[in-house]
Amino acid sequence: MTGFGRGEAVSSGYRFAAEIKSVNHRFLNLSVRLPRAFAHLESRLAALCSSRCERGHLHVSIELEREGEDAGSGPRLNRAVLERYLEIVRDLQGLGTVREGLSTDTLLSLPGLIDWQSEEIAMQDESFLQGAGDALVTALEELLESRQTEGRALQEDFRARMEAVEAQRRRVEELAPKREERERERLREKVRALIADASPEMEQRIEAEIVLLADRVDVSEELTRLRAHLDHFAAELDSGTGSVGRKLTFILQELGREANTIGSKALDPEIQRSAIEIKAELEKMREQAENVE
Repeated sequence: MTGFGRGEAVSSGYRFAAEIKSVNHRFLNLSVRLPRAFAHLESRLAALCSSRCERGHLHVSIELEREGEDAGSGPRLNRAVLERYLEIVRDLQGLGTVREGLSTDTLLSLPGLIDWQSEEIAMQDESFLQGAGDALVTALEELLESRQTEGRALQEDFRARMEAVEAQRRRVEELAPKREERERERLREKVRALIADASPEMEQRIEAEIVLLADRVDVSEELTRLRAHLDHFAAELDSGTGSVGRKLTFILQELGREANTIGSKALDPEIQRSAIEIKAELEKMREQAENVE
Protein backbone atom coordinates (compact mmCIF):
# COMPACT_ATOMS: atom_id res chain seq x y z
CA MET A 1 0.00 0.00 0.00
CA THR A 2 1.09 3.55 -0.55
CA GLY A 3 1.97 5.92 2.26
CA PHE A 4 4.50 8.30 3.73
CA GLY A 5 5.99 8.76 7.16
CA ARG A 6 8.55 11.10 8.71
CA GLY A 7 10.09 11.10 12.16
CA GLU A 8 12.78 12.98 14.06
CA ALA A 9 14.77 12.27 17.18
CA VAL A 10 17.72 13.79 19.05
CA SER A 11 20.45 11.58 20.49
CA SER A 12 24.13 12.00 21.40
CA GLY A 13 24.15 15.62 20.24
CA TYR A 14 22.77 14.81 16.78
CA ARG A 15 19.38 15.29 15.17
CA PHE A 16 18.10 12.24 13.27
CA ALA A 17 15.53 12.50 10.47
CA ALA A 18 13.86 9.38 9.06
CA GLU A 19 11.60 9.28 6.00
CA ILE A 20 9.67 6.32 4.58
CA LYS A 21 7.90 6.25 1.24
CA SER A 22 5.78 3.21 0.45
CA VAL A 23 4.37 2.08 -2.90
CA ASN A 24 2.29 -0.98 -3.75
CA HIS A 25 4.03 -4.34 -3.88
CA ARG A 26 2.65 -7.82 -3.21
CA PHE A 27 5.68 -8.65 -1.03
CA LEU A 28 7.86 -6.61 1.33
CA ASN A 29 10.76 -4.99 -0.52
CA LEU A 30 13.05 -2.67 1.44
CA SER A 31 15.49 -0.04 0.21
CA VAL A 32 17.40 1.59 3.10
CA ARG A 33 19.73 4.57 2.66
CA LEU A 34 22.01 5.46 5.58
CA PRO A 35 25.04 7.72 6.09
CA ARG A 36 28.07 5.95 4.63
CA ALA A 37 29.73 5.50 8.02
CA PHE A 38 26.77 3.43 9.22
CA ALA A 39 25.82 1.55 6.04
CA HIS A 40 26.76 -1.74 7.71
CA LEU A 41 23.80 -1.30 10.09
CA GLU A 42 21.22 -1.47 7.30
CA SER A 43 19.98 -4.94 8.23
CA ARG A 44 19.29 -3.89 11.84
CA LEU A 45 17.03 -1.03 10.76
CA ALA A 46 15.46 -3.08 7.96
CA ALA A 47 14.40 -5.63 10.58
CA LEU A 48 12.60 -2.86 12.48
CA CYS A 49 10.65 -1.97 9.32
CA SER A 50 9.77 -5.58 8.53
CA SER A 51 8.44 -6.06 12.07
CA ARG A 52 5.76 -3.45 11.33
CA CYS A 53 5.09 -3.90 7.61
CA GLU A 54 4.33 -7.07 5.66
CA ARG A 55 3.84 -5.73 2.13
CA GLY A 56 4.95 -2.82 0.01
CA HIS A 57 8.11 -1.40 -1.53
CA LEU A 58 9.54 0.79 1.21
CA HIS A 59 12.12 3.48 0.47
CA VAL A 60 13.74 4.36 3.80
CA SER A 61 16.27 7.15 4.32
CA ILE A 62 17.92 8.31 7.52
CA GLU A 63 19.97 11.48 7.80
CA LEU A 64 21.60 13.17 10.76
CA GLU A 65 23.27 16.46 11.58
CA ARG A 66 24.84 17.94 14.66
CA GLU A 67 22.39 19.58 16.99
CA GLY A 68 22.87 23.35 17.40
CA GLU A 69 24.01 26.28 15.28
CA ASP A 70 27.50 24.96 14.49
CA ALA A 71 26.65 21.94 12.44
CA GLY A 72 30.27 21.43 11.40
CA SER A 73 29.39 20.94 7.73
CA GLY A 74 28.83 23.24 4.80
CA PRO A 75 30.38 24.72 1.68
CA ARG A 76 34.20 24.82 1.43
CA LEU A 77 36.41 26.55 -1.13
CA ASN A 78 38.48 24.12 -3.16
CA ARG A 79 41.68 26.13 -3.35
CA ALA A 80 43.43 23.74 -5.72
CA VAL A 81 40.63 24.09 -8.25
CA LEU A 82 40.60 27.86 -7.79
CA GLU A 83 44.34 28.08 -8.47
CA ARG A 84 43.89 26.06 -11.65
CA TYR A 85 41.14 28.37 -12.90
CA LEU A 86 43.29 31.44 -12.16
CA GLU A 87 46.19 29.86 -14.02
CA ILE A 88 43.96 29.40 -17.06
CA VAL A 89 42.88 33.04 -16.83
CA ARG A 90 46.51 34.18 -16.75
CA ASP A 91 47.27 32.06 -19.81
CA LEU A 92 44.32 33.58 -21.65
CA GLN A 93 45.41 37.08 -20.69
CA GLY A 94 48.90 36.32 -21.98
CA LEU A 95 47.41 35.29 -25.29
CA GLY A 96 45.34 38.46 -25.40
CA THR A 97 42.13 36.52 -25.43
CA VAL A 98 40.77 38.21 -22.29
CA ARG A 99 41.73 41.50 -20.70
CA GLU A 100 40.02 41.28 -17.33
CA GLY A 101 40.02 38.78 -14.50
CA LEU A 102 37.06 36.73 -13.32
CA SER A 103 34.40 38.34 -11.14
CA THR A 104 33.32 36.72 -7.87
CA ASP A 105 29.93 35.79 -9.36
CA THR A 106 31.62 34.10 -12.29
CA LEU A 107 34.02 32.24 -10.01
CA LEU A 108 31.19 30.91 -7.83
CA SER A 109 29.41 29.56 -10.88
CA LEU A 110 32.40 27.47 -12.00
CA PRO A 111 32.02 23.73 -11.41
CA GLY A 112 34.09 22.15 -8.66
CA LEU A 113 35.10 25.42 -7.03
CA ILE A 114 32.80 24.96 -4.05
CA ASP A 115 32.65 21.61 -2.28
CA TRP A 116 30.16 20.52 0.33
CA GLN A 117 32.23 19.24 3.19
CA SER A 118 30.47 16.92 5.58
CA GLU A 119 31.35 16.71 9.20
CA GLU A 120 33.10 13.62 10.45
CA ILE A 121 30.57 11.85 12.65
CA ALA A 122 32.02 10.66 15.92
CA MET A 123 29.43 8.19 17.18
CA GLN A 124 29.31 4.55 18.21
CA ASP A 125 27.07 2.15 16.32
CA GLU A 126 24.73 1.62 19.25
CA SER A 127 24.28 5.37 19.68
CA PHE A 128 23.42 5.68 16.01
CA LEU A 129 20.97 2.81 16.22
CA GLN A 130 19.30 4.40 19.22
CA GLY A 131 18.72 7.76 17.53
CA ALA A 132 17.92 6.31 14.12
CA GLY A 133 15.57 3.74 15.66
CA ASP A 134 13.63 6.39 17.58
CA ALA A 135 13.19 8.49 14.44
CA LEU A 136 12.28 5.44 12.39
CA VAL A 137 9.61 4.28 14.85
CA THR A 138 7.92 7.69 14.59
CA ALA A 139 8.11 7.54 10.80
CA LEU A 140 6.63 4.03 10.80
CA GLU A 141 3.72 5.13 12.99
CA GLU A 142 2.93 7.95 10.56
CA LEU A 143 3.29 5.58 7.60
CA LEU A 144 0.91 3.04 9.12
CA GLU A 145 -1.62 5.77 9.87
CA SER A 146 -1.56 6.92 6.24
CA ARG A 147 -1.90 3.30 5.12
CA GLN A 148 -4.91 2.84 7.37
CA THR A 149 -6.56 5.83 5.71
CA GLU A 150 -6.01 4.22 2.32
CA GLY A 151 -7.17 0.88 3.73
CA ARG A 152 -10.51 2.33 4.75
CA ALA A 153 -11.03 3.61 1.21
CA LEU A 154 -10.11 0.18 -0.18
CA GLN A 155 -12.54 -1.46 2.22
CA GLU A 156 -15.40 0.62 0.82
CA ASP A 157 -14.32 -0.24 -2.73
CA PHE A 158 -14.27 -3.95 -1.86
CA ARG A 159 -17.77 -3.74 -0.40
CA ALA A 160 -19.13 -2.06 -3.52
CA ARG A 161 -17.59 -4.73 -5.75
CA MET A 162 -18.86 -7.53 -3.48
CA GLU A 163 -22.37 -6.13 -3.90
CA ALA A 164 -21.89 -6.15 -7.67
CA VAL A 165 -20.77 -9.79 -7.55
CA GLU A 166 -23.71 -10.74 -5.35
CA ALA A 167 -26.13 -9.01 -7.73
CA GLN A 168 -24.81 -11.11 -10.63
CA ARG A 169 -24.92 -14.25 -8.47
CA ARG A 170 -28.61 -13.65 -7.73
CA ARG A 171 -29.24 -13.09 -11.42
CA VAL A 172 -27.69 -16.46 -12.25
CA GLU A 173 -29.75 -18.01 -9.45
CA GLU A 174 -32.91 -16.75 -11.15
CA LEU A 175 -31.84 -17.80 -14.65
CA ALA A 176 -30.45 -21.26 -13.80
CA PRO A 177 -33.74 -23.18 -13.18
CA LYS A 178 -35.18 -22.02 -16.49
CA ARG A 179 -31.95 -22.98 -18.23
CA GLU A 180 -32.05 -26.46 -16.67
CA GLU A 181 -35.65 -27.02 -17.72
CA ARG A 182 -34.88 -25.91 -21.28
CA GLU A 183 -31.98 -28.36 -21.36
CA ARG A 184 -34.17 -31.23 -20.17
CA GLU A 185 -36.78 -30.45 -22.81
CA ARG A 186 -34.13 -30.20 -25.51
CA LEU A 187 -32.83 -33.64 -24.58
CA ARG A 188 -36.34 -35.12 -24.55
CA GLU A 189 -37.07 -33.80 -28.02
CA LYS A 190 -33.79 -35.12 -29.33
CA VAL A 191 -34.42 -38.59 -27.89
CA ARG A 192 -38.02 -38.68 -29.18
CA ALA A 193 -36.74 -37.91 -32.65
CA LEU A 194 -34.29 -40.81 -32.43
CA ILE A 195 -36.66 -43.35 -30.82
CA ALA A 196 -40.21 -42.93 -32.01
CA ASP A 197 -41.68 -46.15 -30.54
CA ALA A 198 -39.99 -46.47 -27.15
CA SER A 199 -41.41 -48.91 -24.59
CA PRO A 200 -42.42 -47.71 -21.09
CA GLU A 201 -39.25 -49.27 -19.66
CA MET A 202 -37.16 -47.48 -22.26
CA GLU A 203 -38.96 -44.23 -21.49
CA GLN A 204 -37.98 -44.57 -17.81
CA ARG A 205 -34.37 -45.23 -18.70
CA ILE A 206 -34.37 -42.30 -21.10
CA GLU A 207 -35.83 -40.00 -18.44
CA ALA A 208 -33.15 -41.11 -15.95
CA GLU A 209 -30.43 -40.36 -18.48
CA ILE A 210 -31.98 -36.96 -19.18
CA VAL A 211 -31.87 -36.14 -15.48
CA LEU A 212 -28.18 -37.11 -15.32
CA LEU A 213 -27.32 -35.05 -18.38
CA ALA A 214 -29.32 -32.07 -17.11
CA ASP A 215 -27.44 -32.21 -13.81
CA ARG A 216 -24.30 -31.36 -15.73
CA VAL A 217 -25.65 -27.84 -16.29
CA ASP A 218 -26.84 -27.49 -12.69
CA VAL A 219 -24.89 -24.65 -11.04
CA SER A 220 -26.72 -24.58 -7.71
CA GLU A 221 -23.71 -25.93 -5.79
CA GLU A 222 -21.41 -23.37 -7.37
CA LEU A 223 -23.83 -20.59 -6.47
CA THR A 224 -23.97 -21.78 -2.87
CA ARG A 225 -20.18 -21.90 -2.60
CA LEU A 226 -19.93 -18.49 -4.24
CA ARG A 227 -22.22 -17.06 -1.57
CA ALA A 228 -20.19 -18.75 1.20
CA HIS A 229 -16.91 -17.37 -0.18
CA LEU A 230 -18.40 -13.87 -0.32
CA ASP A 231 -19.42 -14.17 3.33
CA HIS A 232 -15.91 -15.36 4.20
CA PHE A 233 -14.39 -12.43 2.31
CA ALA A 234 -16.60 -9.96 4.18
CA ALA A 235 -15.67 -11.54 7.53
CA GLU A 236 -11.94 -11.28 6.81
CA LEU A 237 -12.39 -7.71 5.60
CA ASP A 238 -13.93 -6.78 8.97
CA SER A 239 -11.57 -8.86 11.11
CA GLY A 240 -8.61 -6.45 11.16
CA THR A 241 -6.23 -9.32 11.94
CA GLY A 242 -2.73 -9.74 10.49
CA SER A 243 -2.03 -10.95 6.94
CA VAL A 244 -5.56 -10.08 5.80
CA GLY A 245 -4.32 -9.32 2.29
CA ARG A 246 -3.04 -12.85 1.70
CA LYS A 247 -6.28 -14.36 2.99
CA LEU A 248 -8.33 -12.10 0.73
CA THR A 249 -6.19 -13.10 -2.24
CA PHE A 250 -6.80 -16.79 -1.50
CA ILE A 251 -10.57 -16.33 -1.14
CA LEU A 252 -10.67 -14.41 -4.43
CA GLN A 253 -8.97 -17.37 -6.12
CA GLU A 254 -11.74 -19.64 -4.84
CA LEU A 255 -14.39 -17.18 -6.01
CA GLY A 256 -12.76 -17.14 -9.44
CA ARG A 257 -12.89 -20.93 -9.69
CA GLU A 258 -16.63 -20.96 -8.96
CA ALA A 259 -17.26 -18.21 -11.52
CA ASN A 260 -15.30 -20.15 -14.16
CA THR A 261 -17.28 -23.32 -13.45
CA ILE A 262 -20.59 -21.49 -13.67
CA GLY A 263 -19.63 -20.00 -17.02
CA SER A 264 -18.49 -23.30 -18.47
CA LYS A 265 -21.42 -25.41 -17.20
CA ALA A 266 -24.28 -23.06 -17.96
CA LEU A 267 -24.13 -23.09 -21.79
CA ASP A 268 -26.41 -20.08 -21.69
CA PRO A 269 -25.48 -16.60 -23.04
CA GLU A 270 -27.18 -14.69 -20.20
CA ILE A 271 -25.62 -16.79 -17.47
CA GLN A 272 -22.22 -16.64 -19.16
CA ARG A 273 -22.52 -12.87 -19.35
CA SER A 274 -23.11 -12.72 -15.60
CA ALA A 275 -20.14 -15.04 -15.03
CA ILE A 276 -17.94 -12.68 -17.06
CA GLU A 277 -19.15 -9.69 -15.03
CA ILE A 278 -18.35 -11.56 -11.81
CA LYS A 279 -14.84 -12.41 -13.04
CA ALA A 280 -14.23 -8.80 -14.08
CA GLU A 281 -15.10 -7.56 -10.58
CA LEU A 282 -13.00 -10.29 -8.97
CA GLU A 283 -9.98 -9.35 -11.08
CA LYS A 284 -10.20 -5.73 -9.93
CA MET A 285 -10.50 -6.92 -6.32
CA ARG A 286 -7.54 -9.27 -6.75
CA GLU A 287 -5.31 -6.43 -7.95
CA GLN A 288 -6.22 -4.40 -4.88
CA ALA A 289 -5.97 -7.31 -2.44
CA GLU A 290 -2.35 -8.00 -3.44
CA ASN A 291 -1.46 -4.61 -1.97
CA VAL A 292 -3.35 -5.05 1.29
CA GLU A 293 -1.53 -6.17 4.42
